[in-house]
Amino acid sequence: MERRDAVTVGDVLRECLEKSSMQGRLDEVRACDAFPLVVGNHLASMCGRPYMKNGIMTIGTSNASLRSDLNMRRGSIMKAINEILDKEVVKEILFKN
Repeated sequence: MERRDAVTVGDVLRECLEKSSMQGRLDEVRACDAFPLVVGNHLASMCGRPYMKNGIMTIGTSNASLRSDLNMRRGSIMKAINEILDKEVVKEILFKN
């Protein structure tokens, strides 16, 4: 048997993700992982683990003042996360107590 084209494992995985429409969910997981990079580890440690569904990131906060501070910075946080991912994944962020 003769090999015609060499394909990397990474290329095969990317193709499988795209065909199985798992790329969107993977992008959402990456967005959640980017939250501490954007707000810093200290603020992220005072928040619950972010989760996403249908482009809406929801994050639990420990107190009302933290929620208010993060709400004021919501637009810049969203923009920074989307820039890290190089695509618009986060469409809205909700901070909850």
